[in-house]
Amino acid sequence: MAQKTQKKARNAARSRPARRPAKKPSRKPARQPAAAPPQPQPQAPAPRIVDKALLQHAAIEHVWPNFASRPDLARKEPKFIVSGEGAVVRDAEGREYIDAFAGILTTQCGYGRVEIADAVHEQMKRMAFYPNLIDFFSETVARLGERLSHLVPAGLDRFIFSCDGSEAVEVALKVAQRYQQTQGFPRRYKVIARRQSYHGVTLGALSLNGTTAFRQPFEPLLPGVRHAPAAHCYRCELGLAYPACELRCAKEVETIIRWESPDTVSAMILEPVMGVRTGFAVPPREYLPEIRRICDRYGVLLIHDEVLTGFGRTGKTFACEHWNVTPDLMAMAKGLTSGYLPLGATAVKQVIAQKFIGEAAEHDFIHGHTFGGHPASCAAAIANLDLFDKEGLTDRAHRLGFYLREKLNELRKHPTVGDVRGIGMLFAIEFVKDKKTKEKFPPELGLMRRFRLRCWESGLIVRNEADLIALAPPLVLTREQADKIVAILEKVITELEQKWIK
Repeated sequence: MAQKTQKKARNAARSRPARRPAKKPSRKPARQPAAAPPQPQPQAPAPRIVDKALLQHAAIEHVWPNFASRPDLARKEPKFIVSGEGAVVRDAEGREYIDAFAGILTTQCGYGRVEIADAVHEQMKRMAFYPNLIDFFSETVARLGERLSHLVPAGLDRFIFSCDGSEAVEVALKVAQRYQQTQGFPRRYKVIARRQSYHGVTLGALSLNGTTAFRQPFEPLLPGVRHAPAAHCYRCELGLAYPACELRCAKEVETIIRWESPDTVSAMILEPVMGVRTGFAVPPREYLPEIRRICDRYGVLLIHDEVLTGFGRTGKTFACEHWNVTPDLMAMAKGLTSGYLPLGATAVKQVIAQKFIGEAAEHDFIHGHTFGGHPASCAAAIANLDLFDKEGLTDRAHRLGFYLREKLNELRKHPTVGDVRGIGMLFAIEFVKDKKTKEKFPPELGLMRRFRLRCWESGLIVRNEADLIALAPPLVLTREQADKIVAILEKVITELEQKWIK
């Protein structure tokens, strides 16, 4: 019996699963959650160059400046402007200069306007960028469009925003040609510009420029551009004198239209007051109205390039107001933001725009810019226009411009000063070898470049062009600064006459 019991116990033990040995404590660390993937470390900002020699090297070796000629690129003395306030700028050594050319005919409201900087800062914190694309708008682009509609001549109610004046001009060309197509004139593609004009440097705008030196290196350019005589009475290319000329320069526009055939001419483009190449030639009072009549007679659209003259520069918001002439399209930039951020705009008559946008639109206009109507740039423009209203800058340009022009006219006493001309806060002094014949100085003397550099050394920034010195100071210029400008010019003219041309 006992043996049977023992046998059963042994059999039962065999049938049970073997007991696992007790698990030893693991020496491995407890399992941790998966680590996050490594994040890219922010790169340290590039060190700011403070050593003047290093800064000069960086500028000379790595920057191709705008409009620099071969000798300009070879020079080893770049100038650094580091700050500014009002009409005064400072260089890296702390020397101050009256900027009598407003950057490049741009800084209407002056330097250091924190109101504009603050407006841009707030906009960029809220929404730095979103494109004005199809049916997307920023608040600032809508507000700016509405604001501009109250400033431009009546009827120019639509605005296409771009980045600068060249683009604004090209937009106007495209709108004009496309509009003519909608009117049943598919062959109207030609454009009339004027000799000695300046409309920009992009290929389309460059085609319009009336200076061979600008166009020739980049030819072939836009086909169909024809050039009429400039309205430049001091140096009339037709050899005539106003008023006996009976506006021959305007009549030449009609001659070109008829010669080319009116059903091939899309538009005429002009600067109401011509640019630096002519020393801001102001046309006779009948000229712009006559051009308007000619364009209307032949169905040619009239484009005004107010990039240089817009926003108070001539003592009116836009120069065309002096002659009570309204164009069909108008290009603007520069003073729109006073240079605080890039922005251009093309104003279009509502009757033209309605062909392409709105419920009654019948045609496409395929065009756009990534940064056209940039929210921050529009914020800068609005703040800039607020300053115009608050400080009466356009009226100031008229009043101070009259004062400065009277002071500059005193320089006519010098035998080398052939003419002093301008309007509002646009001025030019033309130098001649002989006042009666208007004979020019030999170009190899380089007088105007030397003149500009002597002004710089005396604390004044001006622009030189051929036989001209051009002035277009910020509209916030003071009377004391105006007097100082004239005093420096007087000193340098005397030096020119006594030392440079003996």
